[in-house]
Amino acid sequence: MKYKIIEYAKALAEILSDKDFNEKQIIQGFLRVLERQSDIKKAKEIITATKILLAKKNGKKSVFFESARKLSDGQKKMLSKFVEEGDIVEEKINKELIAGVKIIIDNEKQLDQTILTKINNIF
Repeated sequence: MKYKIIEYAKALAEILSDKDFNEKQIIQGFLRVLERQSDIKKAKEIITATKILLAKKNGKKSVFFESARKLSDGQKKMLSKFVEEGDIVEEKINKELIAGVKIIIDNEKQLDQTILTKINNIF
């Protein structure tokens, strides 16, 4: 990898924040650059980092919920305290967590209330 993920993300976020360009063309060109640099395998991580940077630039945050099962409406309502309108919200089901929920905000702050983490902390 010639460039770090965050460097790619900053470059892409800067270009995408200019409204005079066609977003689809920018992304296609960016993917070609990744292919030439043999970094296409990092595209998903770069896009995630770019989303976070763009959200921060617009005064919003990225919130990631990970749980062992699909969240119920009641759980979603309770977790909505962490989310404001316009925030980027992603959910993932990871059965290895056994039970509970993990909340990650802007890839920086983390609240991990999963059974897997509690078991790992015991041993």
